[in-house]
Amino acid sequence: MNAQKVVLDNHIRLLMEPLNEVPSVCIGLWVCTGSRDEAPEENGLTHFIEHMLFKGTSSRDALQIAKEIDKIGGVLNAFTGREYTCFYVKVLKSHLEKGFEILSDIFFNSLFREEDIARERGVILQEIKMVQDSPDEYVHELFYRDLWGEDPLGAPISGSLETVSRFSRDDILDYFQRHYLSSRLILSVAGNLDEREIIRLGKRYFGTGTVNGLRKTEARAAESLRGFHPHDRDLEQLHVCWGGVGCSRTHRDRYPLYALSTYLGGGMSSRLFQEVREKRGLVYSIYAYASFYRHEGTFAIAWSAHGDRFGEIVDIVRGEMDRIHRHGLTEQDLHEIKEQMKGNLLLSLEGTNSRMNKLATDEIYFGRFVPIEEVVANVDAMTLSDIEGALNAYLRPEAFCMTTLGPRVTEESDGGT
Repeated sequence: MNAQKVVLDNHIRLLMEPLNEVPSVCIGLWVCTGSRDEAPEENGLTHFIEHMLFKGTSSRDALQIAKEIDKIGGVLNAFTGREYTCFYVKVLKSHLEKGFEILSDIFFNSLFREEDIARERGVILQEIKMVQDSPDEYVHELFYRDLWGEDPLGAPISGSLETVSRFSRDDILDYFQRHYLSSRLILSVAGNLDEREIIRLGKRYFGTGTVNGLRKTEARAAESLRGFHPHDRDLEQLHVCWGGVGCSRTHRDRYPLYALSTYLGGGMSSRLFQEVREKRGLVYSIYAYASFYRHEGTFAIAWSAHGDRFGEIVDIVRGEMDRIHRHGLTEQDLHEIKEQMKGNLLLSLEGTNSRMNKLATDEIYFGRFVPIEEVVANVDAMTLSDIEGALNAYLRPEAFCMTTLGPRVTEESDGGT
């Protein structure tokens, strides 16, 4: 791989990775601003702005934006995270400049018209309600709120019905001008490209942008909570998310912690899937996951089942964690986990979208491109001692937070979490 980085005069970082065996190019404009940058009264503004950048510029209305992308067979989309936002376009190589031009237009020239804000507010409020009506998704939002408390890391990315209902055009413009600075922008481009052409187009469409300034992100870790947090709702199933604090995106424990989540709940052969679903038929799905952020992370186990199975499932999950603490993993276990992790990684990076994502997130968290070979080498270098260290540091049920959504259950239902 020949990934390159160029810093434009206005501080925008331009990242490139040529993949000449594919016909497309994916161009991502990343803003190092996410929901955790918001004050409580601003919760949801980053996501609101993501929506608004598709609603019309000084030269195109929303329909024209959509038509211009459709008629070249391209894809234009965006997503908001807790620590960044991404706007991206994927086009054939022959339409590369059109992709750059449209992406530049929506970012620098969006109008944020009052009538568009009012209309999109309704769309976002429906989106929030849709999540709240999807308990298997909503339980994770509640879990973050219960785990991280009042810290912005625990706030919902889309905001709340209350905050989104209050946002004015002035609120949106003020937030945009304070956070969407060129020093916080990354252009990440992967696909069938020529580096000199990408640099030329990057300078033409993003190098002279007026959104400028320098601002450092505050280095502040979130403080977590623990305990039992039931959210009663009249549902057939009880949805549960149980976990605690993990390590940061750059911590050396990220590989063994991900390995533990893979071993416990990373697929159909995982311990929890086999013990809870296959052997006992108590759930349809049970899984574990690890999420990593700038200063901290999250490890969690999630499932849904009939409420009267709550205590039994908690006992099994606790028993599996206790078993690992007592007996550890074998060398064969570790070998199989490594192969699964490497397979998942390499298969996930086959497309230009995922390569574009990796380029940008490497820059955000590491300040450099991390070759896939280096990641694979780090996975291969894991030892049973590394696993034991992560196990003792992060898989401690006594420090966990448990969120339930559905029929009423009590902490005593499983003998105490």
